[in-house]
Amino acid sequence: MIVRISNIQALVYAVLALLLVSCEEQMSHNGKTPLVSVDKEFLYKEDVEHFVAANFPVADSARFANEYVQRWLEDELFYRMARRNVRNSKEVEQLVDNYRRSLLLNIYQDKLVNQRLNREISDAEIEAFYEQNKGLFLLDEPMVQGVFLKVSAKASKLSSVRKWMDEGSTEDIEKLEKYSLTNAIAYDYFVDGWRMLDAISARMPITSELLLKRLERDSFVEISDTGAVYLLNVTALLRKGEHKPLAMASDEIRALLVNSMKVNFVKEAKRDMYRQALESGEIKLYGTELLGPE
Repeated sequence: MIVRISNIQALVYAVLALLLVSCEEQMSHNGKTPLVSVDKEFLYKEDVEHFVAANFPVADSARFANEYVQRWLEDELFYRMARRNVRNSKEVEQLVDNYRRSLLLNIYQDKLVNQRLNREISDAEIEAFYEQNKGLFLLDEPMVQGVFLKVSAKASKLSSVRKWMDEGSTEDIEKLEKYSLTNAIAYDYFVDGWRMLDAISARMPITSELLLKRLERDSFVEISDTGAVYLLNVTALLRKGEHKPLAMASDEIRALLVNSMKVNFVKEAKRDMYRQALESGEIKLYGTELLGPE
């Protein structure tokens, strides 16, 4: 997609005319078209087009291109002023060096981990961690499993639908699914998954607090309004503060275990490097109190 930058404000063109000096014609731009510049820093037409095309709709492309160019000019001018007025260059260089060091360490660490640590976390490991750390996995809100159906108040076979929903046998669910294809306003089968009770109550004319109280008395709930009938059969209910089921917590546990493996792997890699450097004489200790890592 080509973004046309034909209506950039007069300010941009004025800055372009003032700042593009004759020596710029002798500079190499690697085939790109200079749009504006500040000192020897250039913004190219192709870069603006690419950014705008990737982030904004065609209808607004010219306006966003104009805003992008103006922001670039303002930032470059402000940066030039900052360079002139921030005199403590040693402090800045130290910060840059610290950032560069941290960046290199992180990049190398990720590269090392990706190359050498590719073992999958097993289901047995996840289950063992879950059993040993159940207190870490508590629900912040009620969760349910079940079947939800919304139909028109004038829908046919409502008595049969109630029976299918309430009994919930395999045969009943098959009948319910066939019925929902042509009659349901909304149908959600989540017997094998979990839903937040708030998300279910949001689809019904009832608050989550009242819905929870009704479900505590009966797993089947029917509510009607002037236009629809809402049917909910809950096969499992977990209250706030109860333990998350293993299936719900497994992804979280896997991430925790992977991160722990990475931390331990990097720690051991650093120890190995230290030992090797000591043995090779690369490290010299000038005090007996420096014993190195355990």
